[in-house]
Amino acid sequence: MKKIFAAILCLVFAVSSSFALGIIPKIGVDIPGTMNYDKDPDDETKLGFMIGAEARNNISNYFGWGAGFEYVLPRGFVDVSGDNDFSFLPLYVSLMFYPFGEWEKAKPYIKVNAGFSVLAMTQTDADMKGGLYMSAGVGTEYNNFVGEVMASSYDGEFDGAGFSYQKIGFVFGYKFKINLFKSGSEE
Repeated sequence: MKKIFAAILCLVFAVSSSFALGIIPKIGVDIPGTMNYDKDPDDETKLGFMIGAEARNNISNYFGWGAGFEYVLPRGFVDVSGDNDFSFLPLYVSLMFYPFGEWEKAKPYIKVNAGFSVLAMTQTDADMKGGLYMSAGVGTEYNNFVGEVMASSYDGEFDGAGFSYQKIGFVFGYKFKINLFKSGSEE
């Protein structure tokens, strides 16, 4: 245990001078997506919105990683009547690739997310399970403003049958920079 603690301390002190974390509250709009359900034909979903947050850290000028969550606000189906709204809450890790490295103000990137998503539906008597969450897309940071276009897929199970929900979303946020181990000499 002491060796593990010593290794963690060495790592913290090694990265402490340059460890800055970006916290990004996000909002987004999702164009109508598709629900692929094993028991029924595909259904088109209505326009929807999402909110979330993400923490990011740059590994180098070309790579970054992060972790976050998003809440896909309840939405229904276009041609299905009744109380059948659904929502998701994915928790994920991210990997970003900045192909041009550090530019002066803009930082375009390619991003992939992977994690687990919790499913929620208004039909509470149904047997529901969340599943794999994956997304990929492109984005840019410009003067701490963040914009992304992401294609996402959510897997789950509803009443014993598997399904997947795919959507394309436009996400906007603002990056707050936090220097975790700021030394007294930096101003």
